[in-house]
Amino acid sequence: MFLSQRGGRLTDRAARDIITGLGDAVGINDDPADLQMVPGDTIPFNAMEGRPPQVTITTMAAMVGERKWRAWLLWLSMVLAPVVVSVAANQVLNDGVWSGSWLAGTIVAAVVAGLIVERAGRVLAPASGTVTETMRELAQLVHDRWSDEVVTRSLGDPPIPVSWHMTRRTKLMDHPHLIADREPAVSGRSDDIAALAVAFRALRRRRLVITGGRGTGKTTLAIQLMLELIRTRADDDPVPVLLPVADWDIEAHPRFQDWVAERVRTDYAALRTPGNQQDGADILAARGSILAILDGLDELPEPARAKVIERLSDTLMERDQVIITSRTTEYGNAVTAARRPLKAAAVIAPKALHPDIVANYLSAALPALSSSSAWTKVLRALREGAAPALADVTSTALGLWLVRAVYIDQPDADPAPLAAEYADDARALRAHLLDNVLGALLNARTTIRPTAWDPASITEWTNRLARLQAESGGHDLAWWRLTDQSLSASRTRRALARTWIGALSGLVFALPAALTAMLTYGPVFGSAFGIFFGLSAVQAARTPDFAPLRVRQRLQDFTRGLLSDVRMIFLILPFGLGLPAAGYNAWVYGWKMGLASLISALGIGWVSLRVSRLQDKKPAEADENRLPPFTAAVTPQSTWRVNRSLVGLQLMNALLLGAIVGFAVDFMNEASIVPPHPSAAVDAGMGIICGIAFGLVNKRQHMWLMSTIALVHLRPSGRLPFRLMRFLHDLHHLGVLRTVGPFYQFRHAELQDHLAATKATGHPR
Repeated sequence: MFLSQRGGRLTDRAARDIITGLGDAVGINDDPADLQMVPGDTIPFNAMEGRPPQVTITTMAAMVGERKWRAWLLWLSMVLAPVVVSVAANQVLNDGVWSGSWLAGTIVAAVVAGLIVERAGRVLAPASGTVTETMRELAQLVHDRWSDEVVTRSLGDPPIPVSWHMTRRTKLMDHPHLIADREPAVSGRSDDIAALAVAFRALRRRRLVITGGRGTGKTTLAIQLMLELIRTRADDDPVPVLLPVADWDIEAHPRFQDWVAERVRTDYAALRTPGNQQDGADILAARGSILAILDGLDELPEPARAKVIERLSDTLMERDQVIITSRTTEYGNAVTAARRPLKAAAVIAPKALHPDIVANYLSAALPALSSSSAWTKVLRALREGAAPALADVTSTALGLWLVRAVYIDQPDADPAPLAAEYADDARALRAHLLDNVLGALLNARTTIRPTAWDPASITEWTNRLARLQAESGGHDLAWWRLTDQSLSASRTRRALARTWIGALSGLVFALPAALTAMLTYGPVFGSAFGIFFGLSAVQAARTPDFAPLRVRQRLQDFTRGLLSDVRMIFLILPFGLGLPAAGYNAWVYGWKMGLASLISALGIGWVSLRVSRLQDKKPAEADENRLPPFTAAVTPQSTWRVNRSLVGLQLMNALLLGAIVGFAVDFMNEASIVPPHPSAAVDAGMGIICGIAFGLVNKRQHMWLMSTIALVHLRPSGRLPFRLMRFLHDLHHLGVLRTVGPFYQFRHAELQDHLAATKATGHPR
């Protein structure tokens, strides 16, 4: 059900009043205070036409609190139904004597029923749409994703008024007449982002490089500019998307457009189309409909920066727009090494914040009722030049934020040292602020919601994360790698820990498979099958699955593909040996042998057909009027939940597989294909062969399970918090970390370097 108000803002209170009225109309009497607007259910603006904000409420479930108990009751009843039927049938047919096969069949039926009802209740992905509709969906996802980040990064507060101007280093830019029709091409302030967006759109090819030193607000400006461009975009304007340029593997993706498509596909969960067709990310990137905001060119190794400049100059089409952020020195060195600047790109740099601007900003940020004489003295000293260290530190956006976080956001903090103890030593003042910012952020947060850990543990774990990031040589904190990086530094201990963690995760999958195989064909066969199935997964994934878990959608796609293959299989089958062999075996050995041969022939035919189709890697042309949609903004939390659900599904699949294999071996017994239980050794041998065979072809997604077991292993040492995702989530909301797709990163490189250099004080317990 959809409610929308166009041309005006629908407040939360008004929305609850409407919801309450609807609830009364249908006999629902929920308290409107309990009805919360769920992220993703509100659309705060018309992304395509720049209209005033609109609100859309997409599901009735969001209006009535989703009535979870009803869903659980339905699920429970559907699971119990086949169990009740099986018990009744067993009582009538077998006089209540339970056999292993009957028990395994009951378990399988209950599992299948639970899967069906749980997945049937999930919402399908959005329907396919035109290019314009797909761009609108992507713009909305990008806006929602980064609007949350703006709140977390406190960018919604009065922006720090950093002035930006065209760089005076003319060698960093292309010929002026290729950049813009007027001079200066781009200039403005961060607190007037609308004017900067207008200036950007006035550029000939809309290409911009944002340079500056550490902590000058380059990424902040890029995010603000991205959101303003989305807010004011027209239907034919490209969609701005922030992407970490450090993730661009030029060898794997030589064309810039191919990498953009791959990254956008991952970060915003673009659905693939059947038949290896191009998807929405491919089409939009090829059309120049994605404005890539490449953040952090300076984070690449020095030789790679020049290659990025060269590759961009070679592969950017005239219609491709781009924004790059980089430190000034690193960008200059890259341009020199590449022997050419980025084609038709304007380059801007920040001006240092003047002490008067800083004093006015700090004064405005102080509480309205504050009458601290200490702050009066500090601000006077700043304006009069009596606190040169404070003026130096606060000349950048990062330094000004540090002062605000440590002294203003903590009402009880005494600012006197800013103009006394640290008045002349900028280096000592910066170190003092970096030492205390984490504690200040924690103190400010605990007034809202107490943390689950003591401050000492939080500080030690945060320092460890910074050291792990520095040791890895990258900038991403990936939850599926952190646990492995935190294992013992000793090679022997690390190898032993990895071995037992991998073995334990394999045994977790072995248990359900062994259970149903034991019930259907005996304990010896079942135990051997389960153990070797669990330990033989050589195709286990090394990275998590990033796409949202849309099992119903995947099952539908699989079913369509299978039905499309059936006709071809039956056309091929008569001309091969499958059908004659099945007929011969049925005539000579009986119908069971014939049925087994036919099933084997069909299976071999289907596998052969699928493999032959996979060899054709050339993507088919996509229908631009039916592009698959972007479905969600991928975050570290979403990938954690998706992979946790995948482990649950695979455990259920192992239950089914054990029963199917056990029934199949029992069927071959009945058909005299294999002898019935000749000895325990033979049963164990068959279990080992079947377990290894199915384990080798099973591509297991177990990163969540491996990480969870590793966290249990690390818990006694205290190297990482057991509730790792909760901890990372809290650091993100504190403003220490930021999210970039499925990764966390430290928000400020200078803070990360400072924390990494801090010596460990011992493992928290």
